[in-house]
Amino acid sequence: MKNLLLLLTVLATFLVSCSTKDQTPSASVYKGAEQTIGNGKAYSWAKFSADNQPTSVGFTLTKGALDNLPHAGVALVLAFPNEAIGKIPFDHIMLDYLHTGHEPPGVYDLAHFDMHFYWQPLAERKAIPLYTAAPAKFDNLPAAGFLPSNYIRLPAGVPEMGVHWADPASPELAGKGKFTETLIYGSYDGKVTFIEPMVSHEFLKSKPNLSKNIPLPSKFAKAGYFPMKYSIKQEGDDIVVSMEDLMIMQ
Repeated sequence: MKNLLLLLTVLATFLVSCSTKDQTPSASVYKGAEQTIGNGKAYSWAKFSADNQPTSVGFTLTKGALDNLPHAGVALVLAFPNEAIGKIPFDHIMLDYLHTGHEPPGVYDLAHFDMHFYWQPLAERKAIPLYTAAPAKFDNLPAAGFLPSNYIRLPAGVPEMGVHWADPASPELAGKGKFTETLIYGSYDGKVTFIEPMVSHEFLKSKPNLSKNIPLPSKFAKAGYFPMKYSIKQEGDDIVVSMEDLMIMQ
């Protein structure tokens, strides 16, 4: 009888333990819709902690995505997964590939990707006209403190994007090296609208393993999550670009 009671007690303890374990929340990763690029795919994703707080967002380029890219370029809007909408700081990702790059000549005029992470809603971004059509809105710059203090404005502005801001100490701008990757901020009509890793095609093909702190502004337009780091890494056959260590900033 004692042996039977002991066996039942052990069994009950085991079942309670299993039940508790099964109910323990775990971290979650949600994946956006895949889109074709080159000979591969691109898709967004968002990661959440066990208590359902966003920890990182980004996108993945699968095997072959860097191959057979058209000379005419690529422009993909990567929507975030439905489970992440309203819970992460960004609205969407705009992924551009430019085979011959863009201005300034001798700096960014080589094959590269512009990887825009937009806070700005898609419809609002799409409505940004040519610089000559609305110079006052392009030239309405964010107030002091809302961009990293050392960043400088690049000339004019780009339709469906806005004004670009760069770190003048970047090797390609300081005359100390060839462009491989840099981090750009963007603005339009007085607001900071995007953050952008800009990365050469050559660098992405080199099996990158990059992780950097993000230069932070001293002010934020509203309280919310903001990434502390970004990374560009080869993971197996994929390239993964991440905005990481999301923290609530006031």
